[in-house]
Formats: sequence, structure tokens, C-alpha cells
Amino acid sequence: SGSNVVGDSTAPQGFMKLRVEDGSPMMLTEGELNSEIDAYWFGTRCFGGEPIIVPKKGGNLENEEEAYLLGMVEDLARERSFLAVFDLERPLKEGPVCKLWLKTVIPHGIHGCFAEDGGGASSVFC
Repeated sequence: SGSNVVGDSTAPQGFMKLRVEDGSPMMLTEGELNSEIDAYWFGTRCFGGEPIIVPKKGGNLENEEEAYLLGMVEDLARERSFLAVFDLERPLKEGPVCKLWLKTVIPHGIHGCFAEDGGGASSVFC
């Protein structure tokens, strides 16, 4: 998750995908934006929690892009929260493939782990 595009210290307002293995080794100067970062910003008064990666059914467990990124987002303007679902085979900047709205607010500090079998065992990405 990332704070914002202007560098203020705030609660996380979006999610980012960084390519550390095959990205550019160039150093950026202060104030320069990194165009290699794939990011989605939810907008003002929306704060994201710690996202988790959930493998796609039948997907390659060694490939993090054959998965979904799930993250809770607290929308203070609407006084509600939603679960944002991103397909990691698409650029994050295209936005979530769906938002599952809840009836109430879930604080943005919540975090968790996905377990396919429902028995409490952690997934390969936790």
C-alpha cells in the first residue's frame, strides 16, 4: 500500500505493484516520479488496509500475478468500507475488478491472511 502521490505522511490511500526483480536500477532524484510503479489511488478520504494476495483457483502458485489482490478500504466520505478486488494479471492502475461494499466502517488497520481450506492454514503467499 502507498500513502499518496505528493509525499505527505498519511494513512495508505492506494495500492502499488513494484517490479523489484526486473525493474530499472536507476536512482530517482527528490520529487521525481517513478513511472515504472503500477499504482491505483482510491482518492481523498479513502484509506486502504494491508492487502493480501489470494491465488486464483488452478493458478500457478509460483506466479504471484496469477492471483487476486484483496484490500479493505475505509471510505470516510460515505462512512462505509469495501473490499477492493484486483486481478493481478491486469495493471493496478485500471482499478479493482469489483468493490464489495459493507454496511459499516472497518478501520484501515485491519489485516489478515487467506486460507483456501478454511481450516486456518496460511496460503503460500502469507
